[in-house]
Amino acid sequence: MKQQKGARLLYACLNMRRQLGKLITSGNLSLGEYLVLRNIRRSDTGKPADLSQILELSRPSITRILNKLEHRDFITRHIDQQDRRSINIELTAAGIEALEGANRRILSIADRLVEALGDSDTDKLIELIDRLAAIYQEILEETGDVGDE
Repeated sequence: MKQQKGARLLYACLNMRRQLGKLITSGNLSLGEYLVLRNIRRSDTGKPADLSQILELSRPSITRILNKLEHRDFITRHIDQQDRRSINIELTAAGIEALEGANRRILSIADRLVEALGDSDTDKLIELIDRLAAIYQEILEETGDVGDE
């Protein structure tokens, strides 16, 4: 019985992640593109290696996302004048607009979730999700599976 509950819990988590991903990507950005744009805007350096580390994605994955964003004129890349081996990334006006549009959609979804759940259940859910994330982290540390990807 306990194993069955565990499987149901993991399935519910995966389903929630899948549904949230669908909601976020129903705009004009994929989840990866959104996260990269968001972190470029928040980052002091705007370098691919930093994005790879922050987002826990491989460098080839980051490069693919950056190529797509550059093709859509959401970012520009240029050589760092201080370290010519390094690339700096900057958001364009179109990239800022796409990011702000996605942020508005995400906040709208968050508002609808809070409205549907109510304040009390929302607070409980936040507490439970935080506890669940901490347990995941403990398990990863115990098993030594806290790798780069």
